[in-house]
Amino acid sequence: MEPITLCGVIIVMFGFWVEYEPRVRSVVKEIRKSRFITEVMLQPKVQRPVYVRRMPICLAKPFQY
Repeated sequence: MEPITLCGVIIVMFGFWVEYEPRVRSVVKEIRKSRFITEVMLQPKVQRPVYVRRMPICLAKPFQY
């Protein structure tokens, strides 16, 4: 692609962004506030059992009397 064409494409894309930015941001805001998205984002993480996170004391020090 020639440099002048590439510069023209960049200028046109910047113009589209300036023109449609408020609409794009309002759509994104509505999507983020939707009930489905908030439920998905607020779901608790699956917790691993304690023995996976840390080694039990009886296995960590087997030869201590």
